[in-house]
Amino acid sequence: MIVHGSHKPLTGKCIMVTRARSQVRELVEHIERLGGEAYAFPLLKMMPPTDTAKLDEAITQLPTYDWVVFTSVNGVRFFLERMREVGVGLEAFTGKIAAVGPKTAKALEHHGLEVAVIPSDYVAEGLLSSLYDQLLPGQRVLLPRADIARKALPKELARLGLAVTEVDVYQTVIDAEQAPDAAEKLQQGLIDIILFTSSSTVTHFMAAMESYASFDWLKHVQIACIGPITADTARQNGLSVHAVASEYTVEGLLAAIIENLGGNRHGTNI
Repeated sequence: MIVHGSHKPLTGKCIMVTRARSQVRELVEHIERLGGEAYAFPLLKMMPPTDTAKLDEAITQLPTYDWVVFTSVNGVRFFLERMREVGVGLEAFTGKIAAVGPKTAKALEHHGLEVAVIPSDYVAEGLLSSLYDQLLPGQRVLLPRADIARKALPKELARLGLAVTEVDVYQTVIDAEQAPDAAEKLQQGLIDIILFTSSSTVTHFMAAMESYASFDWLKHVQIACIGPITADTARQNGLSVHAVASEYTVEGLLAAIIENLGGNRHGTNI
């Protein structure tokens, strides 16, 4: 990619970032470094579960699990916070730990925990492929996850003969406080691209915007998704998807935009 003069790859683009409020900053900073203008529209709030009984039981029985599988940075954060509240130390991790993606692994390693498996494909299916040769029927697997997490991973682990325990470590709720302003910017044509970083951001976006206008004005906005699962959710909600990341990370998402969407509102080519 050649950038001429002062133009950076996202010069002239105004990009709406739909993410949890706690995660917006990283993506905004990446966009600005690439010359784009970021409009943060945080749609999700993450909170501890209302009922922690099942989670607390799993934490107290942590040494009995052969595997603990984390599928997000947020899952790590909320699980370790609850461990501290319950009074269980990190030495309770006596089994192996697997993480979906390098950032989830980094969050674990930051606390001195060793990660045995990180798949090259950062989704549940990639994790299954990486774990396949190491799993034995009858092993106990703990999945600390969001309340809205996909069921593909626990179903396949159970099919392979493992004893799977799913626990909600946080709940995801809609945060539509900024919806009126976001709707106005979209209706005025001030947004070029909307980024979706999970299926839940798609469904919460549709719910948050439903009260303000029809979705006809989205036909003039390009949609970029962090991976094929998020893209499928967008299409199921009637959205046209213009770019899908091949590496399911923030960096991969921005690379997909630069590669697939090109140009800007003012006509400068990337």
